[in-house]
Amino acid sequence: MGSDPDDSAAFAAAHALLIRQGADTLPHPGGTLLAHLTRVESRLAGWNARPALRLAGLCHAFYGTAGFAESLLPLERRADLTATIGAEAEEIVHFYASCDREFSYAGLPRTDGPFRDRFTDRTFLPTARQRADFAELTAANELDLAAVNPEFRERWGGPLLRLFTAWRPLLSEAALADARGLLGRRGKELRAFLHGLRRGEVRAGVVSRIEPWGVFVELGGAEGMINAAELSWERFDRYEDLVGVGEELDVEILDVDHDRERISLSRKALLPDPLPAFAESAGNAGNAAGRVLTGPVTKVVPFGVFVELARGVEGFAHTDSFGGRPLPAEGELLAVEVAAIDLPTRRIRLVPHPHPHPHPHPHPHR
Repeated sequence: MGSDPDDSAAFAAAHALLIRQGADTLPHPGGTLLAHLTRVESRLAGWNARPALRLAGLCHAFYGTAGFAESLLPLERRADLTATIGAEAEEIVHFYASCDREFSYAGLPRTDGPFRDRFTDRTFLPTARQRADFAELTAANELDLAAVNPEFRERWGGPLLRLFTAWRPLLSEAALADARGLLGRRGKELRAFLHGLRRGEVRAGVVSRIEPWGVFVELGGAEGMINAAELSWERFDRYEDLVGVGEELDVEILDVDHDRERISLSRKALLPDPLPAFAESAGNAGNAAGRVLTGPVTKVVPFGVFVELARGVEGFAHTDSFGGRPLPAEGELLAVEVAAIDLPTRRIRLVPHPHPHPHPHPHPHR
């Protein structure tokens, strides 16, 4: 993005102020502090950030941060920085510096996510612009460290990619692409990551994208996929009814295909199976013969119909049990008698009942 003359003057004045305050000699994990700040501004420019955000990137360490305590100016001299880079950029610098990261990071993408000012201990709800600017500046800052410091990337690359995936609603597409390109695992690094996964292991992840064929989860440098059958015990119409992009969730490793470098995941495996509770509530712990329920037909096949009896619990009525009568249509309510429950195979055999039970299926069809 090009700068008008006023912007150019502000960048030059900011650079001069940084040198006067010793940023060019102050050690930093990314070299000197000035070198790091200059690269952060350049990265933001590459993402087409507006001048105020780029100026904030260049000056974001003036008041120190929760992760880098050294400050170049005391808060009492905020007016000096404002006169140099303008009120909008200085407010971004102050907001960035004030963040209590441990408290604020998790809720940043949510409009109701609270933010705590570490300088005053005040908690409040930031504006959408404040959240987006903070996320973009954080990404530029951390990605610069990952780019120049291999040890930093090795230790923090995976957690940072999960964090930025969770912040996807706030970040620009350029920032996200940069994060994936820099922090994503490839080649030997990816193969080593895959070999470190174990079936049955539970991992923390973040939903990175939703496709027609499944939900993809960022595990910290590699994506795994949850197919429809492994998302929930319940029937659902859209993946988005259950999970959203940027949502954090735990998943179980089902399988790792090392040849195709694919990871199969399950969310359902970590949710309670509703069938045992249903069988117990039906009476006789798995032998609920005689119980009558009314539920919606969820699927019609040539040899019978599936009926939802409770959330996540379906039974099957065979065509022969209808005595030659036409099968009901999908969505139609059907009164059925529970003939048998087989817990090991998760099968429930039903027979149509001529009269609806006064206590129908308690969870309305959605």
